[in-house]
Amino acid sequence: MKQCRSCSRQLPLSAFGVREGGKPRHQCKTCVTDKHYKRTYGISLKDYDKMFEEQGGVCKICNLPGKHKLHDRLCVDHDHITGKVRGLLCDSCNRGIGYLKDDERILQQAIEYLRSAA
Repeated sequence: MKQCRSCSRQLPLSAFGVREGGKPRHQCKTCVTDKHYKRTYGISLKDYDKMFEEQGGVCKICNLPGKHKLHDRLCVDHDHITGKVRGLLCDSCNRGIGYLKDDERILQQAIEYLRSAA
């Protein structure tokens, strides 16, 4: 058992990531994730969990429960210009709109291309 320096909870070592050298981190994985979401997207882990529940645990585009390939969560999709969070997406949909530069015009052209090729 180890105490998290952020939330002060006593947790099993499996609740902590591992630093270089093999020692457990000082913050539990939940606190690290919460800190990342706040710093990167301006939302808390509670905000994420609320969105996840509101979306039924599925991607907002494809409605599948796909997860990010590096962790077991949906990706937080946000506007890279305004920073506004739009929703939670599976890794494939998140990458797809990213590769198409979050540009509605390009997305529409892709739709027209798929329709014409059918």
